[in-house]
Amino acid sequence: MNVRTNFENYARSLDIDPVEAALMDVARAIQITLTMHREAESHYRGLANHVDRPGSPFEDLVDEIYASGSFAIHAPTRSRLKQDQHDVDAVIELSVLPGSDPEWILATLYKAIKGDPGSKYYDYLIEKNSRCVTVTYPDGVTVDLMPVVRLAGTPERVANLFHHKPETGTQYHKEVNPKGFADHFNRQIETSQIFQDRFNARRFLVDGETYETMAKRMASDGSMIKADTQPMPIHVPLDQKSPRVVALQLIKRFRDKRFRKHDDHRGKRKPPSIIMAAIALEAGPVKDNLVDEVISLATRMRRRIQDAESCLRLLEVHNPAHTPDVFTDRWPEQRSDQQLWARDLQILIDRLKTLQRVGFDPAVIQSTFDDLFGEKAGEAALRAYHQARVAQLEHGALVMKPGGEFKPAAPALGAGVGAASGLITPARANTNMGGVVPDDNCW
Repeated sequence: MNVRTNFENYARSLDIDPVEAALMDVARAIQITLTMHREAESHYRGLANHVDRPGSPFEDLVDEIYASGSFAIHAPTRSRLKQDQHDVDAVIELSVLPGSDPEWILATLYKAIKGDPGSKYYDYLIEKNSRCVTVTYPDGVTVDLMPVVRLAGTPERVANLFHHKPETGTQYHKEVNPKGFADHFNRQIETSQIFQDRFNARRFLVDGETYETMAKRMASDGSMIKADTQPMPIHVPLDQKSPRVVALQLIKRFRDKRFRKHDDHRGKRKPPSIIMAAIALEAGPVKDNLVDEVISLATRMRRRIQDAESCLRLLEVHNPAHTPDVFTDRWPEQRSDQQLWARDLQILIDRLKTLQRVGFDPAVIQSTFDDLFGEKAGEAALRAYHQARVAQLEHGALVMKPGGEFKPAAPALGAGVGAASGLITPARANTNMGGVVPDDNCW
């Protein structure tokens, strides 16, 4: 196989707008690595074994444990870009009575994890919450362990969760099916070959992947060979994810930054990721471009809130795999909660549309992405942009004009990888962002 020729043909079929490429690089920066994924699974399985150990109050009562939430739908993100911090949600199925007292269940799980002085987790930060017990590891990674009991005579994996909030004195059981939702989501979500190929080409430019390494992932016709499907949860590389999943990750990142940095958000409950994931299944055909996909998904989320607002009611979202499982049972608590998030979404939509209209300007990209996604996301995008530029120069995709500006190299027979490939269009300097006012027509 002529690797260089095959990859040139593959690369030339792509055309990545620089703003699109920059958002791809932000998405790359927030991904969980394979090592982090394996450590996360090791964490929650180690907890299950510890809870089931001899002498534990739940000895021999742990039926199963599995990832839920973002890990189960391949959408986890780093909590901090400069640290390997991330949050893991896991469900631990217990062999106890479904009607057991919620306060007792949560308190006993806490004791089972804490153990006696000198035991494995005794010195860890362990917190008992209203529906789970959270364990914080020394590296900052957290695992939320939610105890449930399967319900007989119901669809597979339907279970009771246990809610107890001592501050309000409320406690109850709730039918849930997190495994059913994850399986449903993963079956329904669409992929995009164009999107996946662009990420592959982007990795070649930014990470300096060699032709030889690329050859191992290419078929004789120049197409990319995909990994075999394995039982969920697995670590899914970014170039095999659906653009909808990546867009969901970016919107979650945007949400976390808004609720961490803005005074009018502090102390308020964030819109849960599970609600956003369920709405993502309603957002219509998947777009090939990541910027378009983020805008489309954010628009769908905002429209769902607008529909509820038009009837003066709260947003309501159910688990499509088990409709009695209401995802919006704790958020929004009041209409102002959903109104705040709708305004946030409009800001995200407007800022991305403005970038699309104005074009690529390094200073604007950095300030916009830092503001939207935080943690020096813009800096990460610019660093990748310059790495890609260097790669394009090395492979003959760009040439430098006498004044120091770059222009695409003229196509030539047998030219290097980037020739006329359009992997990154040269930057168009423009710092006039103009003013954008969020759409507040609903309020």
